[in-house]
Amino acid sequence: MNKADYFAIKQQISFEKPLWITLAVIALDILLLTLAVHLLYMDSWLAYLLSQLTLTIFYFHNFALLHECGHGNVHSKRWVNTLIGHYASMFCFMPYFPWKFIHQEHHIWAGNIDKDPTMKNIRDLRVRGKVPFFYSFGWFSWIPLAALMQHFVFWFYPLTMWKTHKMTLKTFLQSAFSVGWLVAVYSFLFMAFPDVINLHNLWPSFVLYLVMTELVNLPHHLMMPSFHTSDTRDKLHPWEQSVTTRTCYYPYGLSELLTLNFNLHIEHHFFPNLPWYRLRQVRKIIKPALGGDYTEVYGINWNLTNRSKNPAEIVLTEIPHPLLQSM
Repeated sequence: MNKADYFAIKQQISFEKPLWITLAVIALDILLLTLAVHLLYMDSWLAYLLSQLTLTIFYFHNFALLHECGHGNVHSKRWVNTLIGHYASMFCFMPYFPWKFIHQEHHIWAGNIDKDPTMKNIRDLRVRGKVPFFYSFGWFSWIPLAALMQHFVFWFYPLTMWKTHKMTLKTFLQSAFSVGWLVAVYSFLFMAFPDVINLHNLWPSFVLYLVMTELVNLPHHLMMPSFHTSDTRDKLHPWEQSVTTRTCYYPYGLSELLTLNFNLHIEHHFFPNLPWYRLRQVRKIIKPALGGDYTEVYGINWNLTNRSKNPAEIVLTEIPHPLLQSM
């Protein structure tokens, strides 16, 4: 897609951000949390299983809200996004500012294997030329080790960036506050509600949440074309990022209820400042406009197809694309 077509599409879209939609999602999530706690108090394995599934959806909703806040998509005022982002961070286990800073860099450098911070592990593996047993075991077993390691990256981000002198004092303090906020909140909850906040009640749902995170996130950029900083250009425009991005289509309603349309990823990379509830509208426009450059899989089929493959084939193979080769 060229620049003129991109801006013509952009003019057709509303970027309004009514706060009531986010508040409605939060209200729904509070009901889900209340239901999950109620189920935990029932002496039944079925109720326990349902509580874990409910909590899994609750956690991912809050991750999606964190994502929206990081892009400023909840409200036009930054402080509202920051406030709700820190609220959501409590229930998706990710510190807000570290996640926001890393994710912003991802959108700037999408497709650039040398500069996209979310591609660091793949970059390091390609330098080594092999995939360690730890990664292979997680890949074949479906144990969500990659999603777990991602959480450690965000939690230790302030320390990592401070040591490498890649962070200003302001961003360090913001990141440290987000981490400290979660430490304080979790410490209080563990002491105040030991009957509910314990490993027995929470660890299965946390693992399921990590599994869901991998199911939704991994297909978006893995096994897609990438390029290097040594190429003529080191950055793709938003209207070019379909080259390095894949959408996962879920049926209408399921996408909205389970992931808040986080799976509509080409649409998101085209318009990162567009709220989640408008992404399906954009899909109807850009999919026919992109034609063969629109890469899409259905549901979790990408995971089902590729989990049996050697992970070296997934992460070590560089995939060319005519647009990237011409840069």
